Amino acid sequence: MQLIPKSKRTYKQGKDLLFGDKSHELLVFLFFLAVSFGFWLLQALNDTFDHEVQVSLQLSDIPSDVVLIDSLPPSVSVTVRDRGLTLARHNISNIFRRSRISIDFSKYDNGADDAEIIISPYDLQRLLSRLFAASTHIQSFRPDTLRFAYNRGRSRTLPVRLSGSVRASRQNYIQSVSVEPDSVHVFAPATVLDTMNAVYTEPFVLDELSEPTRRQMMLRKQKLIKYDPAKVDIIVGVGYYTEKTIQAPVIGLNFPAEKRLRTFPAQVAVTFRVESGRYHQISAEDFVLATTYEDLLLNPENSKLPLRLKSTPEGVSDVRISPSEVDYLIEQVDTPF
Repeated sequence: MQLIPKSKRTYKQGKDLLFGDKSHELLVFLFFLAVSFGFWLLQALNDTFDHEVQVSLQLSDIPSDVVLIDSLPPSVSVTVRDRGLTLARHNISNIFRRSRISIDFSKYDNGADDAEIIISPYDLQRLLSRLFAASTHIQSFRPDTLRFAYNRGRSRTLPVRLSGSVRASRQNYIQSVSVEPDSVHVFAPATVLDTMNAVYTEPFVLDELSEPTRRQMMLRKQKLIKYDPAKVDIIVGVGYYTEKTIQAPVIGLNFPAEKRLRTFPAQVAVTFRVESGRYHQISAEDFVLATTYEDLLLNPENSKLPLRLKSTPEGVSDVRISPSEVDYLIEQVDTPF
């Protein structure tokens, strides 16, 4: 038996598939489908359509001493109406060269130290019409009015103030809150700039913090004002609470010279929650666990002495005394004459 090479078998199978009896009807169908699509496309290109186009905006020829406070939007959405063929040509050309309007700053500069320039819908439509064929009708565009504001280098350096709240979780505490940079350059008209003492961030809430946090925040936007930089970083140092137990003595106050207080036990355990940074700074000497002689006289006989702290150091919370009551004795002391 003679073997047929694989390449020849593949060629034969392809030839049978394309030119066999079964494929003839498929090829005829595909031919008429292509012809129908061509007629439909020609008809569609002759119909009139509405189409939305994005047109980029650029402000050109800005003098070196001019600072833009409010700039133009990046683009304008334009709805146009024309034949499909004309719109298709525009879209193809837009692939290679994006539609763009260059607005000459010098044509709107009135020489003032600061100004807000308004480009009317009429002027904007006139600029847009240059981008399209004469047969193309501009139906609408948004925004329909352009604005930009500038000043000629008037600025001040002002401190940044936070406009928000910072809270830690129950097991943590806020060690520090800072902003970086702590001051920014502010560009604005003189009448506005002279009334400003500080710059504020946008309102914010940082809640339930459990670890050091750095968050970028925008400065509060105001009309005709520009910040450099326009963002700042809020840096929050977060510490954690830890628990500590010390042995504190019970002290008697205002006792007569011949009397002395003795408690059983003489010292009690004081457990408290303290900031981690102050753990080693707190000792028994910082607590005053005392009772007065007058209070003991009012205490019923054969009852225990309830313990209360007269003072606690700063940064300490959730204080617990164990035991909370002790047995006591008022002891007579011999005094020299």
